[in-house]
Amino acid sequence: MVASVVPKRGTLGDKKILTGLGGGVALEWYDWNIYGLMASFLAPHFFPSDNPVNSTLAALAVFATGFVTRPLGAVVLGPLADRVSHKKVLILCVSIMAVTTLAITFLPTYDQIGVTAGFLLLALRLIQGLVTGAEAPVANTVAMELAPEGNRAQYLGVVSGSFVQLGILISMFASFLTSAAVGSDAMHEWGWRIPFFIGTVLAVAIVWLRRTLPETLKKGESTEDAQHATTGGVWREIWERRLALLAIVFVVGAAQVANYTWNTGLPNMANSVFDENSTLVFAIISGLGVMLVFGGPVVGRFADRRRASRVFVFCRLLVIPAMGLTLLYTRPGLGVFALVVLLGGIVVCLNMGLVNFTATSLMPLSCRATGVGLGFALGVMLFGGTASYIMIWLQQQDLYWLFGVYGGGVAALSVVLYLVAKKKGHVHVDD
Repeated sequence: MVASVVPKRGTLGDKKILTGLGGGVALEWYDWNIYGLMASFLAPHFFPSDNPVNSTLAALAVFATGFVTRPLGAVVLGPLADRVSHKKVLILCVSIMAVTTLAITFLPTYDQIGVTAGFLLLALRLIQGLVTGAEAPVANTVAMELAPEGNRAQYLGVVSGSFVQLGILISMFASFLTSAAVGSDAMHEWGWRIPFFIGTVLAVAIVWLRRTLPETLKKGESTEDAQHATTGGVWREIWERRLALLAIVFVVGAAQVANYTWNTGLPNMANSVFDENSTLVFAIISGLGVMLVFGGPVVGRFADRRRASRVFVFCRLLVIPAMGLTLLYTRPGLGVFALVVLLGGIVVCLNMGLVNFTATSLMPLSCRATGVGLGFALGVMLFGGTASYIMIWLQQQDLYWLFGVYGGGVAALSVVLYLVAKKKGHVHVDD
């Protein structure tokens, strides 16, 4: 049964509720991102090759494949959240993520069980992709309902901006501290397992905190009651809003191209292709993480004080020149790496702080978890999950310049689709 008492707006100000909601988001992204950061270290253990770059590409292919099940998670768990319970789905997602991360921690390697090791790693990543496909949109839906009027963009910037980036930042710090403690050689041998174990330990407190979340499933913004809508009714609503769904795919996709380029693509290129000092690479990436944590509420607050749609368009167009910055890092050199990471990171920060609010605003509450979940999952699967692989593969083919064109083109198209959807009346949150 859905809770009969709907929490008042502003409940998100309760620190325990905010920590439970945002902390779970952070944990999901910690668990997800730590694989991307450890890819070049675990690659030889699961996908051995005479060429270390080929091993890394295989590990990144598994990283990309994990995004394939995100749409399935939105399809299966989204309607469950829209019809039964937001809270229960959130608890389920974070619990499964914790169990699978623990399994990766102790997973046998190729030397121990042969090719089965790689298949097991792939299976665990597919499961993680499935639950992550529902986590973000359901958390965004809850945050949108609990946020005070006039501060929605800021609160979405905190929950699905700062907390997402906090999870990524903690994964960066865990990587940095582990590398600094055990050394580069040990990181390649066994140290890569430690950050996965840290994520599992954090999960226990987060699962407990999520039990205190209020239930936000209630009468929606459309004429239908979200509590009693059928699954078919939810999908009919989404079909009627297929333009908005397409816009969400590209709004999310362009942001995630930039996000994964900076958070996983560049560090893997540094560690694997250019063989930089891994401890210094993770230190620089951690600096980016700090920037992203604090940038979310700042850009959200600015969007609340101005027209959110205009702020989104301005920030998104900045992605086009930012993608060109990646072309500066074409040979070993931590100075250039730091310049590209931190300067381009400002643009990534602006976009990641606003992308969840913008995407969530394109669907009404009655089908928001499903619609945003499906659009988010497709966007991340098609563009975000593949970004690191495409980046390093193009570099290996001496076609690295194409990556900047690709990322900038997706960003430009996202602006066009958003503006068309907005003109057709598909923005359901005050602009």
